Amino acid sequence: MKYRFTFLILLLLAFCKAQATHIVGGQLFIKANSNAGNIYTLGLTMYFDALNGNPGAEDAYVNIYVFRKRDNAAVGYVQAPKIERKSVTYSNPTCGISTLQTYMITYAIDARLEISAFSDPQGYYMVWDRCCRNGTITNIQAPGDAGSIFYLEFPPIVKNNTAYLNSSPVFPAIQGDYACVNTPFNFDFGGTDADGDSLTYTLVTPRQGFSNKDNPSAPAIGSSSYPRLTWVSGISEANIIPGPRPLTVNPRTGMLSVTPGNVGLYVFAVQVDEYRNGSKIGTLTRDFQLKVVDCPKSDPPKLMLRPKGSSTFYTENQILTVKSTDPNCFEVMVTDPTANQLISISGETINANKNYFSILPAELKTTLGNDTLKFEVCLDDCFITYDNRPLRIQLVAEDESCPIPLSDTLTIFIRRENNANNAPAITTSLTSDYVHVSAGSPVSFIVYGKDTDQDNLTLSGKGRDFALTSYAMDFKNATGKGSVQQNFNWTPPCNAKKGDTLAVDFSVNDMRCEGNPLTKSKTVYFIVDQSPNNPPSITTSLPEVSVSYALGTSGEINFDVIGSDIDTNTISVTAQGRGFDMRSLGMTFSGKSGTSKVIAPYSWNPDCALLEGSDQKTFTVDFMVSDKSCTSSTDTISVNLTISDSEKQEMPEIPNVITPNGDGKNDCLVLEDLPADNCAEQFKDVTVFNRWGKQIYYSKVKQNWCPTNLSGGYYYYVIRYTSQSVKGGLTLLK
Repeated sequence: MKYRFTFLILLLLAFCKAQATHIVGGQLFIKANSNAGNIYTLGLTMYFDALNGNPGAEDAYVNIYVFRKRDNAAVGYVQAPKIERKSVTYSNPTCGISTLQTYMITYAIDARLEISAFSDPQGYYMVWDRCCRNGTITNIQAPGDAGSIFYLEFPPIVKNNTAYLNSSPVFPAIQGDYACVNTPFNFDFGGTDADGDSLTYTLVTPRQGFSNKDNPSAPAIGSSSYPRLTWVSGISEANIIPGPRPLTVNPRTGMLSVTPGNVGLYVFAVQVDEYRNGSKIGTLTRDFQLKVVDCPKSDPPKLMLRPKGSSTFYTENQILTVKSTDPNCFEVMVTDPTANQLISISGETINANKNYFSILPAELKTTLGNDTLKFEVCLDDCFITYDNRPLRIQLVAEDESCPIPLSDTLTIFIRRENNANNAPAITTSLTSDYVHVSAGSPVSFIVYGKDTDQDNLTLSGKGRDFALTSYAMDFKNATGKGSVQQNFNWTPPCNAKKGDTLAVDFSVNDMRCEGNPLTKSKTVYFIVDQSPNNPPSITTSLPEVSVSYALGTSGEINFDVIGSDIDTNTISVTAQGRGFDMRSLGMTFSGKSGTSKVIAPYSWNPDCALLEGSDQKTFTVDFMVSDKSCTSSTDTISVNLTISDSEKQEMPEIPNVITPNGDGKNDCLVLEDLPADNCAEQFKDVTVFNRWGKQIYYSKVKQNWCPTNLSGGYYYYVIRYTSQSVKGGLTLLK
C-alpha cells in the first residue's frame, strides 16, 4: 500500500519492538506546502516521561498510517524520522519538582500525496498506534498495559477539480507544569490555524487503539470506532480530574481549567475540530497528563489604592478624577502574606492604543508576612481623557508562587483634565453639511484640518455603515503639520438611489499623543435626489430613411449615423440588420461611444448575388442610440435599403461596312454602344474571324475594333452575352 505516496525522504527500518512505556501525550500534524505541488509534511509531536520511560522505547522513527474515512481502506504509511528532542519547561523554572520531567519529541517527513489517492470527498485520517502509557496514571484502569493512539482527520487535497489546501492546527509547546490540590489551575491547550479556519475544543475519553505490551508497535488498523481507555470507578468525561471544580475546556479558546481535589497523575484528551465556512473539515485529538501534587499553602498578593483625601480604599467602577493642577503620580499599595516574596507589578491602559503611564518600582520584595509595599503610577502628559470619557488602567501584581504565580488585578478608572493641548478644527468648503446629489452629476469640495498648536495632523474619511469605495467616493487620507486639506470627489453612481441619505464622517486627529489622539469630526450628509435624464436621439445624413440603389451603377452606399444627448451621460450608437447579419452581406458599420454627439459611418457596395434571382430586394437596418444613465433610454431609426437590377437594353444596329481610312467616319466596329450589363445579362467577349474562319481579334471588354493593318475583304464577328450571342458579317473597304 505504500505506493500511494511519493516520498522525498524514504527510509525503511524494522519496527521497534520495545514498549514505549510512559507515553505522556501528544498529537499528529499535517502541513500543506503551498509552494510545491501536493507536498505535505506529516508528523507527530510526542511527550515522553524522561524519568520513568524506557530509553529503548524512544523510537528513531514512527510509522504513521493513513486510511480513507469512507470505508477505512488503507491508503499507505510513512516512516517519519525523529527531527527534534527537547526538555519541556515550566512557566516558572524555579518551581520544578524532582518527580516530573518530560521530553517533547518531534517526528516529521515530507511526502507528495497523489491526487488519485487523496480526492475522496469524505476525506482521510492518519493514526499512530503505540503501547504503552505511564503505569502510574490515576484515573484509568491498568494504565501500564494501555496503549496510545493519536488520531487526525483531514480533507481531500482537491475539491471540484481545484487544489484544496489545508494544514492542521498548530499548538505551542506544552509547559510541564503541575497543579496543586484545591487550588485553581489554568492550562492553555489552544492552537492557531494557518488557513484561518475556526477551531472548537471538547474533552473526550482518550483512545487506546489496538497495540498492547506484547505487540507495542504493530501496524495500525483502520477503524470507525477505536477502543477508548476505561476510567476507574467514579470517573467520567464530566470529572476526568475530579475536585471542587472538575476539569473543563473552553470550547472557543482551548483553555483548560481545574481545581483538583486529590493528588495523582491524570490522563485526558481534547478533541480539536476544524471548521471552514461553517463546515467541519478536520479533527484531531491531543492527549496529555496532568500531575496534581499537595503544594504548600500560598495566598495571592492584594492591590489597594486609597485616593488622595479619601479615608476609604478605591473600589472598582469608581472614577478617579485627576485635575490639571494635581501631581502626575499617585500611590498604590500591595500586600502579600508571605515573607521574602518577590512581587512584580505590570499594567496597561485597556481602552487606549498606548499606556502613557509608568510604574515605579516595577518589582518589590516583602520582608515580613503581610508586609505592605508601595509603588507609584505616574501619568505622562499624553494620558488625557477627552469628551468626559475615563481611561481604564489595569494593574497586575504577581508573586513567585508555584507551580504558577498567584496574582491580583486592580482596575482603575481615571478622568484626567487637560489644558496643554488644544483640539484641532475641521471644516469644509461647502456652505452646508447637507448636499443634494443626483446620479451622474459630479460633486467636489475640500476638507480642511487646522491646529493652533501646530501639531502633526491626520485627515481621514469614513462612510457611516458603508465603504467609500462601494459608492465610488474618492477621498484619500492626508497628513500635515498645523494644517491639512484633501479633496473629496464623487460622481454618484446608479446605486445611489433616490431618497437615500449617505453620511460621511470626516475626522482630523491631533497626533501629539499618537496612542491617544485628540480627534474632531464633521459629518457631511449626501441626500440623493431623482436623477434627471433626457433621452438621446438618433438621425442620419440621408435626406430620407429610404435608399434606392440600382446594381451596376458606380460607387457605394454611404451615409453617417448621428447619436446625440443633451445630458453628460455616455451614449452608444449600434446597428442591427433586421433578419440578417450585416457583416455577412458586406455592410460596414462600427458602433461608437462618446458624450453629447457621436458620428458613426455606414457603407455598402451590394452585388447581384444578394437578389437571389429577384429583380429587387429591400434590406432594413435598425440604428440605435442608448445612454448609460441610471434610467437607461434608447432611440431607434430604421433605414430601408432597396437594391434592384438595372433595365435590360436592346442590342443596337451594328453597321456591316467599315472604312478604316482615318477620316473619322465609320473607321471602327463600334462596341462601346453595346448594352450595359445587368444582373441577368452581362457582356462576356467579342471575336472577329476572316472568311476562312481564322480568329484575328478577341476581347473581353467593350473596346472598339479599328483594323488599320488588315486588307480589305469580308469578315465575321461574334458578340457573346450571358444568355445570347450576336453574329454578323462585316465588309472592310480600303
